[in-house]
Amino acid sequence: MKNIFILFVLTLIIACQAPLPSLVSDENKAKFEQQIEAWNTYTTGFLNEDIDQVMSVMSDTLQWSPPQYNGNTLLGYEDAKSQILEYFENFEDITFNPAEGLIGSDYAYWSGSLYSEGETNTEPNVMRIYGTWTSVHSPTGAKTGTKWYGVLNFNDDNKIATFSDWMDVNGIQVQIENFVNNN
Repeated sequence: MKNIFILFVLTLIIACQAPLPSLVSDENKAKFEQQIEAWNTYTTGFLNEDIDQVMSVMSDTLQWSPPQYNGNTLLGYEDAKSQILEYFENFEDITFNPAEGLIGSDYAYWSGSLYSEGETNTEPNVMRIYGTWTSVHSPTGAKTGTKWYGVLNFNDDNKIATFSDWMDVNGIQVQIENFVNNN
């Protein structure tokens, strides 16, 4: 009996040390990496103030939920383009800092939903991104920083098909006003 118990304990120890099989296919891993590359194209386009580069990763049928509350009205490709051009007109050095401001992780990009309310999956089509946007307000020289969270859904062409983002839009204005009032 003692030998059976020892064998059981040894089997348990060995089983616990064995690597778990990956739940994510190599195909989905590659797709996730392509989506991160698309996001990097998007953010580099902001830094370069290159509207064509930014929009190159957006679907023509984009559905966008902007960061400010608008009654949950979805906006489209041209609306997003117009808003981005407004940022370009009023800000420079627009930089996305992945994972900055996220406590407990150095990772900015997340996909799949192994733990979620509803159906779980390992598909990378819906990506969650965390980070901080920084910029300089062109008219005043005020430096701004805003924690940001976005949920992007990619289509089969690896273009952003839906885009919901959250940030404290008013916080940018507060930072600009504080800079102006203190200088």
